[in-house]
Amino acid sequence: MLSTRCFSFRSTVKFLGLLLAWGVLGAAAVHSQEASSPRPVLEVDGNKVFPKQELLDVVDKCLDQSIDATHSYETEKLDYCLHKLTTYIRAKGYLQVELGKTLYNQTESVLKATIPVKEGALYRVGDIKIENAKVLSPAQLLDIIGLRTGDIADGEKISSAMFEKAKEAYGNFGYIQYTAEVTPTFHLKEKAEEGVADFLITVDEGPQFKIRSIKFTGGDSKTNELLRRELMVRDGEVYNSDLFSKSVMRMNNTGLYDRIDPDRDVEYQTNEKTASVDVTIRLKKKVATSANP
Repeated sequence: MLSTRCFSFRSTVKFLGLLLAWGVLGAAAVHSQEASSPRPVLEVDGNKVFPKQELLDVVDKCLDQSIDATHSYETEKLDYCLHKLTTYIRAKGYLQVELGKTLYNQTESVLKATIPVKEGALYRVGDIKIENAKVLSPAQLLDIIGLRTGDIADGEKISSAMFEKAKEAYGNFGYIQYTAEVTPTFHLKEKAEEGVADFLITVDEGPQFKIRSIKFTGGDSKTNELLRRELMVRDGEVYNSDLFSKSVMRMNNTGLYDRIDPDRDVEYQTNEKTASVDVTIRLKKKVATSANP
């Protein structure tokens, strides 16, 4: 059992934490290819539930978005897109889908990549039990998940609910170190094509954090003061992730500096003993551009 902990305020982990917690991540390894290799012709093998073209469309669309203007192909990009494919299939209730090692075959005219797919059984939701939730009640968290007994067990929906939506909700109350551990139990009769999955969700809310300070770097005192007026959260108040996000939008709307990226330009330092957080916002001056004569 693996606990998935997200220490940044904006989770970068969507489904991977849940997949690891379940111990059912299918292999998506590929043979090493040169970065300049041509994009292979994709094929799937072993699929019984999903039409071949449906699966290929998911991977091809992902590759179209990830391959840059040079049209260079890298196996890491395919690895990422195969992860997207497993997420897509698990969202349909096939929680134990497995992807085998991608098999490459180079002919004189084309590079072919075959992806072995084993979908497994379809799972429906059994019982969902939530433990240690106090600030938000189990009933509130169940509403965030939005699944009930008998529904298709949408793995992506559970992941998004617990690792994004619930995290955001807790962040609005200052519980910025909220984490959750999802443990499924699968019930499947021999040779059955459909089973039931029970879920135990263990919540660790952590302490409620207050803002000790909000600082700016890279700016001057005059413009810093102008930006501070746009803040909707203040020193000494309980941290609120929604109000802080709106504050960043308001500061960006002033046009005084380059756009502040909440993920890259904001640094958080927490003190767990005092349950306080220092927020540092890095400012970058706009680069002057001149029109061509």
